[in-house]
Parts: sequence; C-alpha cells; structure tokens
Amino acid sequence: MASLRIRFLRFAGVILSLAPAQAAAAKYLLVFGDSYSTTNSWAGGTAPSASNPIGNPSFPGQTTSAGLNWVGQAIAKQNTSLIFAYDFAVTGATTDKEIVDTYAQYNFDDQVETLFSTYLSGSAVPWKSAADVLVAVWCGINDVGEPFWDGISSPIDTILDRYFGLLDTLYAKGLRNYVLFTVPPFDRAPAIIYESATRVASLHSDIQTYNTKLATRLSKFKSAHTDVTAQIFDTTPTFKTILDNPTAYGAPDATCVNGNGKSCLWADTYHPGLVIHEYLAKALVKAVKFF
Repeated sequence: MASLRIRFLRFAGVILSLAPAQAAAAKYLLVFGDSYSTTNSWAGGTAPSASNPIGNPSFPGQTTSAGLNWVGQAIAKQNTSLIFAYDFAVTGATTDKEIVDTYAQYNFDDQVETLFSTYLSGSAVPWKSAADVLVAVWCGINDVGEPFWDGISSPIDTILDRYFGLLDTLYAKGLRNYVLFTVPPFDRAPAIIYESATRVASLHSDIQTYNTKLATRLSKFKSAHTDVTAQIFDTTPTFKTILDNPTAYGAPDATCVNGNGKSCLWADTYHPGLVIHEYLAKALVKAVKFF
C-alpha cells in the first residue's frame, strides 16, 4: 500500500499538517467589519489558497494588532481545519455612513452590497455548500465610537435596522451560518482613559445597549429564517479577563501601548494587540462548531 502523504502548511511560523482529505475540504470564513478585523485584503485580488489563507496581502496581512489578529489566529493557528478567509473588513467602517459618518470608503453596507456582491456572489463562489461557509460580522465599534467623540448618543435602533437588512441580503445570496461579535469594552482603551467619568459612563451604556439589542435582533432574524445557524460571540469576557489581570498576560498594566503588539495589551491607543486577539480567537474557535 502506498504511504499516506501528509500536507504541511506554514503561515507566519505556524505549521499546520493536513491529511489530503482535509486539504480538499476547505471551509470559508467571510469577515465583515472594521479595523479590529481587517487584514487589508482586497476582494478583487488574489483569492485565498493553501499557500496564503487570506489570499492577499502576504499572511497575516496588514492588521491593527501588529501581527496576527483574530482572523489569522482562528484560521491558521487555533484549529486543525483548512479555512480560507475572505476578509472584507475595512478600517474605520461603520454599518452605513449615511447613519454614522466615517472616513472609510467601504462600510458594512458597501462590503456586502459592493465588494461581496461583485467579487464573491453567484457563479463566482468557490464553495460547493453553504454548510462550508461562516459569515462573521464584527461591526458596531465605530457606530458607537463616532457618536461618542461627537458628544451624542448612538442611533442604535437605526443602525441595527440597517445591519439586519444586510444580513437579509446575505441570506438571499444563500448564506446560512452566522456569528455576530458584540462590541467589546473599548471604553477601557487607552484613548478613553482621560475622558470624564460621565462621558465614559455614557459610552459604556451605549455599548451595553448595542449588545443587548444585537442579541434581540438576532433572535428575530433566526425566527424569520428558520434554516439559519446563528449565534452571538460575546467579546467582553475575553477583554475583561485580560484587562483585569494584565500581568498574567505579560503586560505591566491594562493601558500601556506597544506598537509591535508585544509586552502591552494594546497595539495603539484604540486597538488591542496580539494577546487579546489570540485569546479572542481561542474563545471563538471553542464557541463556534464551524472551526
């Protein structure tokens, strides 16, 4: 009998071994969101492959975490499946700039209605079954954050109307598996620490309100589409565990910043570094059966 050949892949120092059957049965992660998720991939560029699971640019991409963000961690380090990621996330994105203005060119609505619909829809899809695709949406940070900086409350109901309208669009395109990330407690980011207690409390309230209503809306979405598999991924426990005990994770305190993503929990004053992304990915892979 011929010996079984095992396939080995190396991504940014991570070696992943895959049997031939596994290598043939790739899964697909579609990521929509903002800077916490971006790898700076371009949907019209080189497609993901066994040599580069994000397609373009070179793995792990250009992230705000100074290295592997949760996307890279989840697809190449925290699981043993072959997962290709189409990452549509763009720094600065809101759900819809007509609701919450931003400098981003491609917001969640553009990511769905322009990028996805142009480059990964209809006959262009590489997967054979919807069961092999997971839609991950991590949006809302800027929908809450931009109004905070403007000194106003976030129009959360209007935002979520648009958000779930976009999920309806993805559903109509045949997608059936969803994981929706909550807004993390970025009121604890270094950029916020010099704000007044009243303003921070207002931001915290908006984050909680957004997350509560996100869960309520998802329940309604699932009731309307009984063939979907969908869940909330709560990002707060991971952030809280690490921020409450920074020294256990190699950082001197909960607010220091290091641009290389190491020795501090924050890569800059607004974006979590490598450690937080690593543990987010671990929690995600544990919580979602897709991985």
